[in-house]
Amino acid sequence: MQKILVAVFLFLFQTSFGQTDLKKEMKIFSFKNAKYGKVEFCTFNSTVDKNKPLLIFIHGSGNEPTFSYAKDIKMYAWKGFTEVAKYKDKFHIIFVNKPGVPLFDTVQKDPVNFSTSYPISKEFTDNYSLEWRAETASLIIDKAIKLLPVNRSKIMVVGHSQGGQVAPKVAVLNKKVTHCVLLNSNSLNHLYDFVLQERLDAFKGEKTFEESQKNIDSLFANYKRIFDEPTSRTKYFDEETYYRWASFSDETPLENMLKLKIPIYVVAGGKDVYGSFIMNTDYVQIEFLRYGKTNLTYKVYPNANHFLQDEINENNKTKYIDLKPKIFADIVDWSSQ
Repeated sequence: MQKILVAVFLFLFQTSFGQTDLKKEMKIFSFKNAKYGKVEFCTFNSTVDKNKPLLIFIHGSGNEPTFSYAKDIKMYAWKGFTEVAKYKDKFHIIFVNKPGVPLFDTVQKDPVNFSTSYPISKEFTDNYSLEWRAETASLIIDKAIKLLPVNRSKIMVVGHSQGGQVAPKVAVLNKKVTHCVLLNSNSLNHLYDFVLQERLDAFKGEKTFEESQKNIDSLFANYKRIFDEPTSRTKYFDEETYYRWASFSDETPLENMLKLKIPIYVVAGGKDVYGSFIMNTDYVQIEFLRYGKTNLTYKVYPNANHFLQDEINENNKTKYIDLKPKIFADIVDWSSQ
């Protein structure tokens, strides 16, 4: 499933690469941590000396660098949501690395299916976890405040997909965070998505109910193996280590969100099935209502996919409409209320 998402992601976003070498636009910081090794973050150079709020952006899953060198245009380009760059004069926009993965590096590109590949290091395998991603992001916030002129009245953590699972954990760890945003992320355990997808396939007639149940029984058997060996870096489920899956199961995003008193903004796509299943994400609203908590803003875009695009079918063709300009503008407005 991850390979499919990566290929789709690259196809949808390859044309959004700017024609500016992003490495030249960034000021890069790094530090060593006894527990987590080398940690990197960067921000835009343009107004780095200006006193302004901080926005830390946390990407989704995968082991590839945040910024990849594109040999065809001979510059570094960003495979993420370039929309956030429009706000670089309003915020110190911070990007973070992953364990054993630099912020900037070259990836191998397959021109046929648009997929890319990057070597998986032992450091990545040994450390990739909710704890590594959340705790290093919290450390980065503290470092950024010391190194940059940050207006501490607004420190916002924004995460997309798996990054959305990380974001509320960061806010729990670091009390300096004032706003938390999740973009197309599950609220319950991500493992539940696989079960929901099997059920949906049966109801859609793509599988028999017996086939679906057989697959679900197999999933539960796999989940038992994961939780029987939660620290294994040598055994895998869906191309990820048991350690990775168990780590991201330690706490659900919902559990961490319920601990927060700061404003939370959750964006979901009504057509998001294979990224972060909308039927999983929806549950967050129920629990906030049940507990009488009023710090959640929950916004669903009914026709949106995992990458914040409306998918509209016209004449047997799918038309994509970019929702990111509106979504990020709404987030910035929301954070100023």
